[in-house]
Amino acid sequence: MTAARYKAPKDFLAGSRYGLNLFDLFKEDSEGGYSLSGFEGMAPQFRTQNLEKGRGGVLGYKTSPAAPKYSRVSEFSLVPEQRAGQAPSVTVNVTGGQQQQPPPEKEPEQKIDLGPLAQKYGASGLFGHMDYIKAKEEGYTDEQIGDWMRANPTLVHEQNRPGATGGLYEQLSRGQVDTSMGVTREYADASKSFKPPGGELGATQLFREARAYTAPEISAKFGQDYTYFGAEDLKAARQSGYSDQAIKDFLEKNISLLRGENVPGGSSEIGQLTASFKQPEPQAPSGGGGGGGGGSSTPAISTGAGASAEFFGHKDVEAAKAGGASNEQIAEFIKQNQNLLRGGNVAGGGGLYDQYAQYMK
Repeated sequence: MTAARYKAPKDFLAGSRYGLNLFDLFKEDSEGGYSLSGFEGMAPQFRTQNLEKGRGGVLGYKTSPAAPKYSRVSEFSLVPEQRAGQAPSVTVNVTGGQQQQPPPEKEPEQKIDLGPLAQKYGASGLFGHMDYIKAKEEGYTDEQIGDWMRANPTLVHEQNRPGATGGLYEQLSRGQVDTSMGVTREYADASKSFKPPGGELGATQLFREARAYTAPEISAKFGQDYTYFGAEDLKAARQSGYSDQAIKDFLEKNISLLRGENVPGGSSEIGQLTASFKQPEPQAPSGGGGGGGGGSSTPAISTGAGASAEFFGHKDVEAAKAGGASNEQIAEFIKQNQNLLRGGNVAGGGGLYDQYAQYMK
């Protein structure tokens, strides 16, 4: 194959077969060269090649040798005009299309490790609700967190593992994670040494300050008592985006969560918020002793005695009984706080809920 600059004869009408005189597009300049009108800086070039005619790779009988036959093919193209001291030009194919670029290589997915979060936050060194909160703050998606929990079950708290009822993974699968269940490591450690003072309105848990949360319903976990809705719970619900009407609707369905000045019509903000509610019928103190004197007290029932401040277990029951709680009071606590149960203690699991169901009203 050969390539050469081509100088057409003056009587050559290139492209005449198609009604186009390519030669007329070129004008000889003062230096004896050619310039292409409308394509300055480009020069014409012809490329010719000889193609041998034959049978190709066809199998057949051997024939007598004969002189090969050739056909000559000429190709016209435009190339940038090369000037002195300039690198050789590259042929521009005027009929070619844009070269397709290869697709960019896909970056490998980055593996995530949420183990360090569990070591730093939450009630224990295993992954739980507070660790979930921190993972979301760092930009991890629910899908990434769920994948990691499935791949690392031994690093997840047993109640929160795939297959556990009511735990973090099940909530994650439903798309309704209750972040009000998350507690800090400092709070969990302090709760282990907390001793309820007793008394009718005495604290039953280490005080939990209000904070924003996400939950299927409004929470009563803040303040000084899990079992009643108070000022800190109201503050937390508002911080979490619940309107006063939504809070009223919740309390109307759970009026047993109100006591003292928070009962409907009471002197507190909650009492005024619920003033339109029908007053509940007064109940005789447990144990049958008459209603006079106000000598009865509310026993301490909380989640502070067990290994986890997030859940209610047998150690918490023992502590409640030591504080004077009756079976009926423990049963009422379990009924009102089923979200604090885990594993076999949930309804139908044969644990605490089923054991105390006989005392529930």
